Amino acid sequence: MAARIAELEKRLAEAEGRPAPVSVAGALIDRTGSLVITMSDGSTKNVGQVVGKDGDPGNDGLGFDDLDVAYDGEKTITLKFTQGERVKEFAFTMPVVIDRGVYRDGSEYKAGDGVTWGGSFWIAQKDTSAKPDAGDDWRLSVKRGRDGKNGEMKQAKAHSPVRVGVPAAKEA
Repeated sequence: MAARIAELEKRLAEAEGRPAPVSVAGALIDRTGSLVITMSDGSTKNVGQVVGKDGDPGNDGLGFDDLDVAYDGEKTITLKFTQGERVKEFAFTMPVVIDRGVYRDGSEYKAGDGVTWGGSFWIAQKDTSAKPDAGDDWRLSVKRGRDGKNGEMKQAKAHSPVRVGVPAAKEA
């Protein structure tokens, strides 16, 4: 369909005596590192060297050889790129819940920390030192259940073995 529309545009432009509109149909980087654009009329244009190609002077990219990965043992992974005196760090905090045990008054908790308080399990929604049910800092994850009834323990009934297979044939 696009080819037919392009052909109609070309015929209309010829009839009106003006050049047909030309647009970019594709682009690629050739073996020399130059960007080559293919136009809708089939012609190509070399627009020059692509800046930042591996091995070119002035390449400011950092690669895997410059990478060091650190893990804090809990939630954060840090990617550290070092090239000479240039250092770039990117820290990623994973959205995971870490059980911090029973809530302790006055302790600092980070977003995602989980605590037991009042028989329920709470997850911190932001960095906080507030009590779990004191505001919006915590979200109730598992609510305390009711105590069970006192019941009497019954002895399990003995069962006879289950036979598997074809029953023995009766003699006539």
